[in-house]
Amino acid sequence: MNLIITLIVVLLISRLFVLLAHKLKLAKVVGLLLAGLLFGYPPMRAWIIEPQSETIFNLGNVALLALMFIAGLESSWREICKEEKETLIIAIFAMLIPFLCGFAVLQMLGFSLMASLMGGVCMSITAEATKVEVLLEFKKLKTKVGATMMTAGIIDDLLGLAFFVAITYYLGGARIAENFLIVAAVVAFFAGIILQKAIGRKHPWLKNFERILDYFLIPFFFVAIGLHFDFGAILLNPLILIAVIGTALIGKLAGTLLAKPFASFDWKQLYLIGWAMNSRGAIEMAFALIALNTKLVSAELYSALIVMALFTTLLFPVMFVRILEKNPKIMN
Repeated sequence: MNLIITLIVVLLISRLFVLLAHKLKLAKVVGLLLAGLLFGYPPMRAWIIEPQSETIFNLGNVALLALMFIAGLESSWREICKEEKETLIIAIFAMLIPFLCGFAVLQMLGFSLMASLMGGVCMSITAEATKVEVLLEFKKLKTKVGATMMTAGIIDDLLGLAFFVAITYYLGGARIAENFLIVAAVVAFFAGIILQKAIGRKHPWLKNFERILDYFLIPFFFVAIGLHFDFGAILLNPLILIAVIGTALIGKLAGTLLAKPFASFDWKQLYLIGWAMNSRGAIEMAFALIALNTKLVSAELYSALIVMALFTTLLFPVMFVRILEKNPKIMN
């Protein structure tokens, strides 16, 4: 299959999966990730991707930078600064506890110091996109609980990025200076923040540019995710997968609930916020892919982290609806 046809097939199938996710009321990232995993499945990979794999991997790296740029666009300093201190405290607890628990569990499973730290960082990230779609659907985005979910998630991403860079630099030695992808990802993220602040998030040019990236470039990031995914490692080492998912879920919930002495929310509200913080997404996958490309984590740990991101992203909307049905006034 020649390059042009391969690119068209990737974009069309990715779009179909996005439409299917929308139809099933799932986050767009779920559709894109499932499409990427499909392309990574050996028969599909051999038929569609293999002859053009080098080009696809390169496009995946460019798409990763585009994804970090879009994440920067979504990170509003104004929203962070105007929120109350309790939001910052919730974000810190919800980031630190899964990070520390993830690090400890991976150390006990025999992973290296660097792999354990990188795994902990990936478990500490929170996704905003999934929460936005759910909160908008139920008209809860402008509530105090909804605003806390969103802003705490943005703070988590910023803290996660800081941890990722610090760990890579101080423990990876010169690796950050030698690896273009890490430096470029950080630059792209802050470029998004600066541009958003300079011309405004809703500027028509910026919206159109983001739409182009979303349709024609971002899918290749998820294809790269799928191509690196090791199906065999998941089947041969189910304990690692169970440990990663369990630690990530419990860590986020525990971290959010531990913020109770500093928050005005009741236990039920914090429990709901904990599930919102549990929703991972593309940024966690970007960190995992960079860590794999720079040989900081193994293929088996990387694959477990990707499944964890997919599972937690799928789980949040389900838990949100269940909790809201039992406590209709919980967001008030």
